[in-house]
Amino acid sequence: MENQNIHHSNRGIEIPQLFFDSASGKPFQKCQVCEKQLLDTNSNYIIEKVFRKNIATSKIESMFEYAICFDCALKLTQSYSKESKENLERFFRENVEENLLQHQQPNLQSELEIREHLSYCSISGKSVTELDEYQIVGQFNGSYLNPQMTPFMMGSGSMDDVQSLLSEKTLDEIDDFTGKYLMGPPEFRDFFKPPKRRPILV
Repeated sequence: MENQNIHHSNRGIEIPQLFFDSASGKPFQKCQVCEKQLLDTNSNYIIEKVFRKNIATSKIESMFEYAICFDCALKLTQSYSKESKENLERFFRENVEENLLQHQQPNLQSELEIREHLSYCSISGKSVTELDEYQIVGQFNGSYLNPQMTPFMMGSGSMDDVQSLLSEKTLDEIDDFTGKYLMGPPEFRDFFKPPKRRPILV
């Protein structure tokens, strides 16, 4: 059985396999937008992965995933409307950040602990076993998880709540982003069509 312990250094813990590129089984190498190398440059970046239950097999599969450097993420969020930015900041402050403070930020030390932490929606508390769709987000520096930012999981109900906070201008910007930079199977585009236009959490 594979050793589930993650190597530590004074920079934090290495990227958990849960955040690896599903196609290659290895860490993401470059930013999806500008193609900047991420692992060897100590770049700050975000990884987002969205999972959905396959109706035919009942298995949870990755529907889309990407890594984006902070510079490109900032350019995207700067294109959001003022209303959307304020709504998102308030939502995550009142839900994700306050929940972490109330339950104390976990000191995640292994792949198993990270998987356990991400097995519940950070907002609703629902178990991943109750969900047909969810997404996970983490922040990284080079080959390491950012120890100052705990990764989080968001179930489909909470994703709907976030989507409802976004203006049409912001949703159009997300549509443009996904059309240019994200690829996936045919049903992938359903994520970004009304009424389910899924948010990009950068």
